[in-house]
Amino acid sequence: MSKPLKPIYYAAFVFALILQTFSNAAAQTVEAKIKITDSNVFVKGKFIDATNAKNVTNFSFLKSYAGNENLGARISEVSLFDQNGQAINYKKLADGEFLAENDFRAWSYKADLTVPKNVSALAHVSWLAEEQGILMPGDLLPELAEKTSAKIMFELPKDWRVAGIEKKSSTEFFEVSDVEKAIFYVGKNWREKEIAVGTAKLNLIISGEWQVSDDEAFQTASGIFAFYEKLFGGRAFEKAQIFLGKFPREVKTGRWEAETRGANITIFSSEMNFKTQSLQRLHEQLRHEIFHLWFPNGVNLAGNYDWFYEGFALYASLKTAVAMNQIRFEDFLDTLGRAHSIDTLQSQRVSLIDASKNRWNGANTQVYARGMLVAFLIDIVLLQKSKGKDALPEILREIYQKHKLSAQRQDGNSAILNVFQSRRELQTIIEKYINGTENIGWQTDLDVIGIESATDNFATKLSVKSKLNGRQKDLLDKLGYNNWRKNSESSK
Repeated sequence: MSKPLKPIYYAAFVFALILQTFSNAAAQTVEAKIKITDSNVFVKGKFIDATNAKNVTNFSFLKSYAGNENLGARISEVSLFDQNGQAINYKKLADGEFLAENDFRAWSYKADLTVPKNVSALAHVSWLAEEQGILMPGDLLPELAEKTSAKIMFELPKDWRVAGIEKKSSTEFFEVSDVEKAIFYVGKNWREKEIAVGTAKLNLIISGEWQVSDDEAFQTASGIFAFYEKLFGGRAFEKAQIFLGKFPREVKTGRWEAETRGANITIFSSEMNFKTQSLQRLHEQLRHEIFHLWFPNGVNLAGNYDWFYEGFALYASLKTAVAMNQIRFEDFLDTLGRAHSIDTLQSQRVSLIDASKNRWNGANTQVYARGMLVAFLIDIVLLQKSKGKDALPEILREIYQKHKLSAQRQDGNSAILNVFQSRRELQTIIEKYINGTENIGWQTDLDVIGIESATDNFATKLSVKSKLNGRQKDLLDKLGYNNWRKNSESSK
């Protein structure tokens, strides 16, 4: 979660004071009690250690996240208190931005968590409905430091429950090590099950009635997690949580929104027309989101490298679907063809590096489509040059192993490009399609592996050539062309 830009229209001395406040604020430990009433929450909080309250006069909240703006406008009825419990005067500088006259030790406020009108916000910010809600401390608690830990207690409506993977103390407080990565699901009438996948544990929460059975959902999630754990050669989290729920309002068939934050996966979805479609869609959702438990959430990389962890997640999801016999190879090629059509029709092309910086300001489609195409090109170029011995999974594994959460923090773009540049055959891709803005010209590479590309009414169509030589057959096999046949034979 990225920090919001602070308003810059205050008087210069006020802004300087805020900067000084943040420079003095290290990791903070706070205690918060959250009471849910209808669509509102009432929060009472305090610093656990009085020394943490020194030189802290700025009381602010997240302003925007994932393209959702004006989050600070939800905050009202703010009160700030000193160490003796006496009220402290403050000025409201903007929605969600307050400046106290003196250091404060405790606080209280109200947050309006009415369901957002924008459906795309529902997996990304806090809200409450009649029987379910999602509470994200990253937008619900004040921003008091670069990293804030917290002890959080909930007061819930009758028959409601709260689920979270954070450890719970004997005093009913959840121990949150980083509020930006925590998510709590609240509500009633959901089903919950913890399953073991190797040495890891997955906690699955399912809300609402679906055509897909709970057992089918549990098996799908555990199978995909195990597949990725083998691909990356390890896991980042001992325990992860997956929530699957229905939108709190009517949306069109097939719509879904999801986010993976820390070790928490949130998916809100509408139902499909048929069970086979519903199971296929769930598999697609989980393939993409579980990938994010490794990238970007399982590595210690910083900055805007969305082109990699989103575009490559799409491509890895496609290959995983082929490997697990969820889609045909023709579907794999069809998806890549559509991505190529989207990229070709971009009127204002920028590099993937720049597109990632402006992802939420109009470059989101390019991040996904072009990022996926780059992953595909890297995969086939590596297969060609190594005669099938090296491919994208090896690169993903190398990046993950080098930059686990325990490793020193590095810039994501630099770290990833360093790994790419260690393979000379990828230089052209880096120069033209990652750092550069050229149209993707892939026909030569496609020819080598036996795939042809055609354009019909501005739409790209990929297909396997009717006549293949031995090398093309071997490379296509590595790409997954005959995977359905292998699975059929192994099941006999």
